[in-house]
Amino acid sequence: MPSLKQLLCVAPALLAVAYSQGVILSAQGTKGSVASLPLQVSLTQSDANIINSQEIAENAVNECGRTLLAGNIDIGENTEDQLLNKTVTSVTKGSTVSVTLNQVNADGAGPYTCDLDPTGNADGTSGQLNLTMTEKDAGDGTTTLTLTMPSDLACIGSSAGNVCTVRCFNTAAAGPFGGCFAVQQTDTTASVNQAATITTAQTLEGIQAQIEVNQKDLGAAIKANAEAATTSEQGVDAVNEILSIDSTASATAGAAEATSAANAKAAGSTTSATSAKASKAAAAAAAKAKGAKDGNGKNGRRGARVFIS
Repeated sequence: MPSLKQLLCVAPALLAVAYSQGVILSAQGTKGSVASLPLQVSLTQSDANIINSQEIAENAVNECGRTLLAGNIDIGENTEDQLLNKTVTSVTKGSTVSVTLNQVNADGAGPYTCDLDPTGNADGTSGQLNLTMTEKDAGDGTTTLTLTMPSDLACIGSSAGNVCTVRCFNTAAAGPFGGCFAVQQTDTTASVNQAATITTAQTLEGIQAQIEVNQKDLGAAIKANAEAATTSEQGVDAVNEILSIDSTASATAGAAEATSAANAKAAGSTTSATSAKASKAAAAAAAKAKGAKDGNGKNGRRGARVFIS
């Protein structure tokens, strides 16, 4: 039966299966409030969040990008789900948020950049507020980002009217990787968000350009919807068709690489622990043997023979 130490050594290998590159695990705002979870990323499967500015500019995805297992991230829907599930942390003007990321391979390494959309989901390729932050790598695959909210913070997003979206991402060529999470401001008067009160900065030229892109992508989207085995797979299939990629292959490859590295690390830890235990036993036996030879047994009597098996 494996020892507790052996199980602890193997645990990172199991964790690695869930995170292929670098993934946000949680974000903690005001002390005592709940922690935010990343938007859409699966924390129980091999998944990752790619936030690529070119894909956003082409409107293949929105400002939070896409996940390997589910495609484009619908920020509005995911935020509302998290508000319902009470997994949105609280913030105030000038407060800090501690973000925990899991890094398995080089693609998940920092440095990271974080920004904030006060509207939740309207800034697109630009307009987000850059956040002041510090980054600390624990050396065990865990990175902690400490973000400072703006002193004039004014979150107005979601049906609650006081939610912002935070993005954090690195510069990995294969990504960039990172993630998004929602924060709910408690020291502000919530905005009343209705269709008639929400303004848009979209111009006629921008709308016409988007129509052209939509028409170009329509065939790929229809093909993806028709070929998807289930409705839940349509999102990732549509992204794959539009961007000519294979998200599933990326997730599988990332998981295999992460698992291999973690298993090697766990095996090394087990070997080191076994070697240390053997060395300790040998040293104790040698000391006991020396005591027997020198006549330092109990009550000054010559000690018994020592047999080392």
